[in-house]
Amino acid sequence: MEKDVAFSMRMNKRIRAALKRAAKKDRRTVSSLVDKVLTDYLMKEGFIKEPEIGIERRRFPRKKITLPAKASFKTESKEEVFSSVVLDISMGGALVSYPKGSKIKFMSEGGLPQFGLRLDLPKEEERLWFDCEARHMRDTGTEIEVGAVFSKSNGGARQKLSSYLMSREA
Repeated sequence: MEKDVAFSMRMNKRIRAALKRAAKKDRRTVSSLVDKVLTDYLMKEGFIKEPEIGIERRRFPRKKITLPAKASFKTESKEEVFSSVVLDISMGGALVSYPKGSKIKFMSEGGLPQFGLRLDLPKEEERLWFDCEARHMRDTGTEIEVGAVFSKSNGGARQKLSSYLMSREA
């Protein structure tokens, strides 16, 4: 896998401050926002085509899936559990969706939340759980999507997930 190249540029303070506000609103890094803005512009102007960008850059490619799951968020006083849907998953993380009307509140001012993800894979008797760190969040209008990486899991969860993902390739 080819690594991305670091790129630096000068910009005035107002633009930099606006980028920080926009990134905070989208709950993503400034670097990710700049990449998105540049990519969207280059596609719109015809300099690159969608398939050129669609190359998987993750260490573990994600598989499209629809799996019901439970996400748990710890607050100062208690742990709250919410229904969610895993939209795609890999050995390294998942894209998790929550209905817009759910009572989930992301209270992590200045950072993205950590949460537990519990899911039942088809044909698996034991529930798998992963501790997750959110990397980005997106409001699609009807739902909230959270891209997260796995930081920890219960015994054997990664092996079971690996077997499941490999069986989906066949």
